[in-house]
Amino acid sequence: MLFSYEQSFKTEAQHNHTNYLIFLIIPLLLFSGCNLTGGEESVTTFESDFNSGETDWEPFYTGYPVSYEENMEFESEIRPLPDPLNSENNGYYITAFNRSDDVKMLFRNQVNGLEPNRTYRVHFTVRFATETPSNCAGVGGAPGETVKVIADASDIRPEPIIEGEADDGYVLLNTQQMGNPQEWYQNAIMGNIANSRDCEEGYGFEIKEVQSGRFHAQVTTDEFGNAWLLFGTRSGFEGKTNLYYTYFRAEFIN
Repeated sequence: MLFSYEQSFKTEAQHNHTNYLIFLIIPLLLFSGCNLTGGEESVTTFESDFNSGETDWEPFYTGYPVSYEENMEFESEIRPLPDPLNSENNGYYITAFNRSDDVKMLFRNQVNGLEPNRTYRVHFTVRFATETPSNCAGVGGAPGETVKVIADASDIRPEPIIEGEADDGYVLLNTQQMGNPQEWYQNAIMGNIANSRDCEEGYGFEIKEVQSGRFHAQVTTDEFGNAWLLFGTRSGFEGKTNLYYTYFRAEFIN
């Protein structure tokens, strides 16, 4: 039998905010009620719709020299969607000028309500407005295809760390540096930001959705049933990227 229920909750780290994620717990029955090990499989789903104008998701950036920060043109906020999209709807706008050829434009949030000390596989869905057409040439790489959409789940808070000292330092993502950084990045990729327009048609905003594989990431919760979620982009295009995120979903499967 398939059933679901909904419950609202706040992230523990930001309990003073008024915005909530929604989670659904849905036992999925495989092969007439059993998975390959003979037991039922359950899915806990966390969703965020950024149209409300309020959110607990925190933006941050990594992948650039400390000395570049003032020239990276970082900006993020909830704002109305641009033309020709419906301006009555909001998205979480984020932008940067990728002068480092490696910048990551990221969001993080902590979720709870999971089973304590339990290992989950995680499947992601990310929806966003992108103006970047397909098959364009660009400095460092294509402005669409080389800007990769990434997502991950972790047992620690994703945050910038600095390797080196003062202006000679480089801003890195802590969760990526815990293992093989390139392997982490390749495993985190879900797609890219190129939309359905061809480069000859010019730039124009469209909504695009990307989904990961069903077992995209793996995470073990803490003793309270908490975990951290991360999504965003890593750019190989040495120019400016503008995105409006409209929806995010993470499905924790066990």
